[in-house]
Amino acid sequence: MIFTLIKVNLRALFAGLSKGGRRAKKKKTAGRKAVPAILIALLVLYIVGALMFSMGAMFYGICAPLFEAGVGWFYFALAGMVVFAIGFIGGIFMVQTQIFGARDNELLLSMPIKPSAILAGRLSALVIIEYLFEAVILIPVFAVLLMTGYISHLPAAGVVFFFASAVFLPLFALALGCFAGWIIALISSRMRRKNIAILIFSIAFLVAYFWLYSRMMNNINMLVENGAEIADAVRRAVFPAYHLGVAIADGSAVSFLLFAACAIIPFVIMCVVLSLSFVKLTTGGRVAKKVEYHEKTLRVSSSRAALLKRELLHYWSSPNFIMNSSLGAIMTLVIAVILIVRRGVITGMFDQINAVMPGIDTGYAGAIILSALAMMNFISAPTISLEGKNLWIVKSLPVKPLGILLSKVSLHLTIGGVPALIAGVACVIALPMSGAAQIALTIIMPASATLLFALLGVTLNLAFPRFDWINPIQPVKQGASAMLSMFGGMALIAVLALVYALLLSSALSLGVYLLLCTLFFLAASAGLYAHLSGAGCRKFEML
Repeated sequence: MIFTLIKVNLRALFAGLSKGGRRAKKKKTAGRKAVPAILIALLVLYIVGALMFSMGAMFYGICAPLFEAGVGWFYFALAGMVVFAIGFIGGIFMVQTQIFGARDNELLLSMPIKPSAILAGRLSALVIIEYLFEAVILIPVFAVLLMTGYISHLPAAGVVFFFASAVFLPLFALALGCFAGWIIALISSRMRRKNIAILIFSIAFLVAYFWLYSRMMNNINMLVENGAEIADAVRRAVFPAYHLGVAIADGSAVSFLLFAACAIIPFVIMCVVLSLSFVKLTTGGRVAKKVEYHEKTLRVSSSRAALLKRELLHYWSSPNFIMNSSLGAIMTLVIAVILIVRRGVITGMFDQINAVMPGIDTGYAGAIILSALAMMNFISAPTISLEGKNLWIVKSLPVKPLGILLSKVSLHLTIGGVPALIAGVACVIALPMSGAAQIALTIIMPASATLLFALLGVTLNLAFPRFDWINPIQPVKQGASAMLSMFGGMALIAVLALVYALLLSSALSLGVYLLLCTLFFLAASAGLYAHLSGAGCRKFEML
């Protein structure tokens, strides 16, 4: 039974990369099914390759200095700490969505299946995902050893312990990640507005993560120059990482056993704790404050306003949806606040941009940055899939299909467009503008990019819908439409930049080129709107 549950959980985790249910797939020809699968496979390979290359570059820069300084064990300890950090972050959010927030928890508990088997199936699936995260880091780490020749510095037992430690390392990260996720689930189950608390925690955690990552990247040179001193601090403060490094570098069986105990014991304890509270946290124990009813005047609104309100309520009820799909909008608001509070930080960044790419006015730079951030939002891309089994409700409303589709477009325009407008006005006020053209582009270009990706997200979701998700985060993080919208925005930014830098910079001024880009965004938006009005509505009616 446990192996069956593991198979179901893994299939649910990765099924989001396909178009949808089996019934829909049988209606498609083999050729039409192959094209999206190939594109998604290439996209996944690109992402994994980019991550592995960045990790390899980082460890390549520190490998030789650490081994030459006589602290080669710190190379492996640092690799273990990076694996732990990634696994810990993933564990926090995965335990929320895959264990406590899974849509089929109550269905499985109603079957003659032991709760321990359900929990074991979910945890086993998460462990497999952790191994995939770990491989992205440890494969480059080992490849660097082969490329630099420092693999010869390891004893045979050390090589064996390197691969053996890869078995235990994710257990320690997942155990602490599950503990943090369990604490969050325990606290949020006692709160009335738990989504706000989770959202605040997620934003704070994201800010802390990016701050630590930037500090680490900025201090690579310091790590190389002061490797011995930092290694000594790690030896005293991080017991498991030290013994992981010693076990591999020196082939010490005692250190390996100590590291394995540090990984296995917390994992076993967490499994016991989760098993004791799994049923309570997934089915009961929720406290809700009683609200006394007060008679109020019924407010009547148009169907368009009612649908938009429905989408906004759905959006604000899911912190994971907000954090994953609206990162560009959040960063845009951060830029607006910095422009108002500490304008010098942004002007300093623009000075650095001018040093690398001279001739770019601050007004044009503001329009480019805000437009690029607008293309990072994919709020509308999973909105149709998120209807799930309740799709029939919205389809039964006395509203035309185009009105339903445009309500999802309006959600994207509201969440992504308002921050872009605020930041654009802040740029106009705080930054020097050389003319009306720069002022207009700073406001209009990000708005046109927001409109394009609002329509594009709904169009892609009509082409790649998925309604058989277990947890609503799956269409957001794993859905083909969301991935294509997000990485399509990145690709469009790169293409537009390269076209101007390589082909048109000598023939057109930057202001004229940005105006042409804005007109292109608007023309593409008009084409997508025409598509939604015709073929898109017919496709929606067939879902």
